Amino acid sequence: MDMTTAIQNTKTKADHEALATHYEQAAHDAEAKVEEHKKLLAQYQAHSYLYGRQAQMVEEHCQSLIHEYQQIAQANLQMAKLHRQIADEMK
Repeated sequence: MDMTTAIQNTKTKADHEALATHYEQAAHDAEAKVEEHKKLLAQYQAHSYLYGRQAQMVEEHCQSLIHEYQQIAQANLQMAKLHRQIADEMK
């Protein structure tokens, strides 16, 4: 979905509901990435001896990605909520 065009053309309740659905899916995708990177982090921590000096860097990278994807999920859920509220206010 081209978000710029979708946002510019949003005029109806259905348009706002479609945007909310899109943002909810984006949040779900980001949450899946969080879980994926949590599993990777656990593996890196359990087998840090395999990575030598790089172990800490790899773990920090995973933690950074987890944090970023959590923020992305939260931002998308906020946008979904906003568009659901707008849709509910429309008749």
